[in-house]
Amino acid sequence: MTEIDYTVIRTALAAFPSDHDASGSQRPTVEEIFTPKQHANALDPNTPVVVGARGAGKSFWAGVLEEPATRKVAALAYPHLHLERLIVKPGYTGFDSDGAVTARTIEARVPLGQEEVKAAEFWSAVIMRAAHSALQPDENVATVRDVMDKYADPEDFSDEIKNIDKQLAQADQILLVTFDALDTLSRDWKRSGQLLDALFEVIWSLRARRCIRAKLFIRPEQLGDDSLRFVELPKLRSGRIELTWSQTELYGLLFWRLYGALNGELDIGFAKLANQVGAPLSMIDEEPRHWPLISDAKLQKSAMTLLAGPYMGSTSKRGGTYDWPYKHLADARDNVTPRSFIRLFVGAAQSSEQSTHQAISAEGIREGLRQASKVRVEQLAIEYQWIKRALLPLAGLIVPCHLDAIRQRWDESKTVNTILQAAKDLDVGFLPPFPPRSKGDHNQLLADAMERIGVFSYRADNRIDIPDLFRVAAQMLKKGGISNKNKKKG
Repeated sequence: MTEIDYTVIRTALAAFPSDHDASGSQRPTVEEIFTPKQHANALDPNTPVVVGARGAGKSFWAGVLEEPATRKVAALAYPHLHLERLIVKPGYTGFDSDGAVTARTIEARVPLGQEEVKAAEFWSAVIMRAAHSALQPDENVATVRDVMDKYADPEDFSDEIKNIDKQLAQADQILLVTFDALDTLSRDWKRSGQLLDALFEVIWSLRARRCIRAKLFIRPEQLGDDSLRFVELPKLRSGRIELTWSQTELYGLLFWRLYGALNGELDIGFAKLANQVGAPLSMIDEEPRHWPLISDAKLQKSAMTLLAGPYMGSTSKRGGTYDWPYKHLADARDNVTPRSFIRLFVGAAQSSEQSTHQAISAEGIREGLRQASKVRVEQLAIEYQWIKRALLPLAGLIVPCHLDAIRQRWDESKTVNTILQAAKDLDVGFLPPFPPRSKGDHNQLLADAMERIGVFSYRADNRIDIPDLFRVAAQMLKKGGISNKNKKKG
């Protein structure tokens, strides 16, 4: 049997781009697209609400839909969705590009205190503006202000949107308006909720249109916010699609990326490994989505055994190399994101010692988790700017533990007051973990916020636990758990 060149594989893994879209502003490329079967519903234009944690792929799929080249790839992967009929326009993306409205536009058109009067009118104008742009792509796009003024009369708006819907139907096209990064709508809890309520109302009204749709990519705790008041929201919630990744899908992504990195004449390692486990690369040319390393857990496990050995130690006592990464990368909701998964393997390849009989080591995988944990907390802090301050005083604390132990650390470091004060800063302020005027124990409210975003979980005895994904970077301790630092070799 021909020897597998593990050095080539290790080098390719170490060079993976592990976080192409941390800011949400970089568009995905055709080469990066991996199409799990269950994600078809997330791209379906008839699915208005897609829910996912940071790193699950919300902005990625929004970007795939918005770009013609990547949308074409998705259309081939999911032919039943008829994505080739779509005209996609971004409504809100959190940054200034592609004709999407910005937070500053919202501030100007929906003044503070006028949300109940102006917000629905504003979002309706965003839809109308996108519709005009879809029908007349070569003409200058009108400002939101002009559209709001022109269609201030509800009857005028209704007549025009019906006319556009009819034109789209005649052309056999569907307009899809996408909304992403909705956590950046406002720094104020009440205003953010009112803007979301109005957006949900406008999206709901589109159900009467044949060829005009909208899709919201939103975080789970935003959709579950108890302060939202839109009366039809329960129906939108019940029809939501959860953007989650199974263990098999994540390994499928890993091997697909590895194939892309090593495909062609330069590959003197991965092709031999694929042949050895019974998934030759020749099968990709015949039917890419049926390549066994994408969907066959048994073959994936065989491949991981060749790449890293069978166990995380000398025996099975410490777990197998195939299951260990997924288990230790899960948040408190048992979700693992592709961003964290790929980051672990990049770190594993970068830190594993050179070997001729495997690409990565068990200790390399553990180091990969340390890196993935650190990156995950850094990424989480982009959306929740308070999270690092909340975790900082907990270093050295042994979990699971009762809230009293955490409360003591937070009280001693004035954590809640510091977070709430920082949130008010005019230049760098942010949406705090809970409304500042909330009644009750603020430490409990902070703990509840951390539970909502998957950082804390409660055991049956009411003790708080924290997944390794966050615990390691926070330098919290756990009996028998992986530590933040490598043990020194004596």
